Amino acid sequence: MYWLIFRLHEFWQSNKGRRLTIMTVPDGHGEVRTISVPVLGIYIVSIITFVALFATTIIVWNYYSVRSNYTTTFELLQKKNNQYEAVMEGSKEQREVVESLLNETEQLKDRLKQLEGVFHDVNRLLEQTGKKPVKLPPMPEKPKNQTTAYKPNSKYVVNRLSNNKSNSVAIAGVALAAATENYVPERSEQELAVALQNELTFLRGALPETENTANKIKNTLTKKKDQLDRTPSIWPVRGYISSSYGWRNHPVTKIPKRHAGMDISVPRGTPVKATALGKVTRTGYVAGYGILVEVDHGNGLKTLYAHNSRVLVKKGEMVKKGQVIAYSGNTGVSTGDHLHYEIRKNGKDINPANYLP
Repeated sequence: MYWLIFRLHEFWQSNKGRRLTIMTVPDGHGEVRTISVPVLGIYIVSIITFVALFATTIIVWNYYSVRSNYTTTFELLQKKNNQYEAVMEGSKEQREVVESLLNETEQLKDRLKQLEGVFHDVNRLLEQTGKKPVKLPPMPEKPKNQTTAYKPNSKYVVNRLSNNKSNSVAIAGVALAAATENYVPERSEQELAVALQNELTFLRGALPETENTANKIKNTLTKKKDQLDRTPSIWPVRGYISSSYGWRNHPVTKIPKRHAGMDISVPRGTPVKATALGKVTRTGYVAGYGILVEVDHGNGLKTLYAHNSRVLVKKGEMVKKGQVIAYSGNTGVSTGDHLHYEIRKNGKDINPANYLP
């Protein structure tokens, strides 16, 4: 390296200042022209010209080489593209079948999700009433002879099979991958159809059984929930029991008489709540009871709320459990502010304490 630098320096020093003179002599009476060019400049221009020609030669050679390879690759891709398009055109009907199977499979899965939603809703209602939730019946297991190692992705398959337009980039990628040793072919439309048909057959067989079980449980729980809603289970007012159900000395006549309900002592104007879902069958003033509200809960059950100061509901109106239907008072045969709460079963009075929490 140092030798080369030394030689270049020696060459530079030996030719420094040297010039090449070119003289032109005309044939006639023209003026003689002289051109003086530095020798080093001639060498530098010659070197630059040589390097430029060499680089141009390399670039041209590479261009034609790449062009040749590109032409070969393009022909291969075009061939694969034609083959792929032929397969796509030939399997159009198969794609429609697969797409139909996918749509039906998704619909069946949606129905199963709806059934799960039914159980969740019922369990939520049962939890609100203090009952234990029920378990969703397990999905029947898929027979071993129907299990497959391949589980198709529905969205991917739909996108793959519903695309009828050829994508040059995707096709080129498939063709290029097919030309390599690491290429693993995707499942054909026919294989996808078989896999989806197996899954669809399984769902067709499992869904009716699950739906039947779900509907039976839902109907049973709905009836139980309605029965719970219509069964008195809360206090109409909160206070102390001034007179229990059964025999007692009448507070006015002092004569022993059977008490058909329960007296709950509360301040005048205390909100009175319906103890169960039902329909108002009677309101207004009734001898002995004063201002009365009667609610029919079905199944032979009725509740009566007596001695009120004011009524908030009308006859024929449906009331919910816990809804305020009146305000307590001291109307009718009464010796003080309280609520007379009575429950009747098939026309006969029963002990309200059996229905209080």
